[in-house]
Amino acid sequence: MGDTPLDVTGVKTFFVVPDLSLFPEENLRHFCLQGFETYFLESDQYCPLESKIEILFSIFQQVILFFNIDREVHGIDWPTYIRSLQNKYGARAMIGVMYCKRNNFEEVRRLERLYLYDIGIVCGCISLEYQKAKNLSLFLSVLVANQANGQRKYIRAICDSGFKMNMMYRGKQFLGSLRDISISHFSCVFQGECPELPLHEKLYDMQMSLHGVLMKVNAVFCLKRVLVNDEISVFVFRSSDDREGLDPDLMVKVNGVIFNSLQACMMYRLKTEFDNERQRQLRERQSKIAAQLTPEELVPNSKAAERLVKELDVAKLLETIG
Repeated sequence: MGDTPLDVTGVKTFFVVPDLSLFPEENLRHFCLQGFETYFLESDQYCPLESKIEILFSIFQQVILFFNIDREVHGIDWPTYIRSLQNKYGARAMIGVMYCKRNNFEEVRRLERLYLYDIGIVCGCISLEYQKAKNLSLFLSVLVANQANGQRKYIRAICDSGFKMNMMYRGKQFLGSLRDISISHFSCVFQGECPELPLHEKLYDMQMSLHGVLMKVNAVFCLKRVLVNDEISVFVFRSSDDREGLDPDLMVKVNGVIFNSLQACMMYRLKTEFDNERQRQLRERQSKIAAQLTPEELVPNSKAAERLVKELDVAKLLETIG
């Protein structure tokens, strides 16, 4: 799923260096079910957090960032850094902060004055409760208030070759490959012969294999369109009691598949971007070092060279020069 193209449109919400004891990853799965596309962004020594944030702004037009200001990150003073993002990106900087609940009312007022009024963040200054369930409910309200689902009611996943379906219609079996899926609908391209379905035809016990997750669903045929050389059929899910949508157990399954697919696609794309940034910074550092090296330090396996390899990580530079 990771190499499926990432949909860069729509609002992407990132919780930056969250406290997982108060805000676990399971929250993201719940948010997905409610139509919010959310992710975690962690700090590490591999790629600076500031560079990661810049990459997010370069990829996505609509980004919401919630910073855990209780987390210490080397080289970052949260008020200074968040102010710099506000100044640089202006209205695009949709920023909120979160912190563990304070018992001191004056400290809470100070934080709110600093971030909401002085710096001017627009997505809230949120005090996390000590109970995870309360934080889930709290942030669902925060996401709704900030319109973090954009124009979408449901999140869809772009499907790869691991999403298959088959159905019986008028005594014949038809096989299809899914193109996208949400908890409300799916679209597919039939392999070989395409069934002649009248609009609003109800279909029962359609078998799906969603990356190994097997299920039977009911659906109504609602649309057919041609895209390039593919004839795409769109279906709306129907529950076992003939209401729009999925049965609760199937909804949980489909949501889980969508969530895992989106997370894998996002992590794959960001890892690639972060790797490229890491290499760019390494080359930049190597170039600066090379300009300052003495002839003795350019001799491979010399003590001076060994010191540079250990302290400045210029092994690749020395191999190239040698």
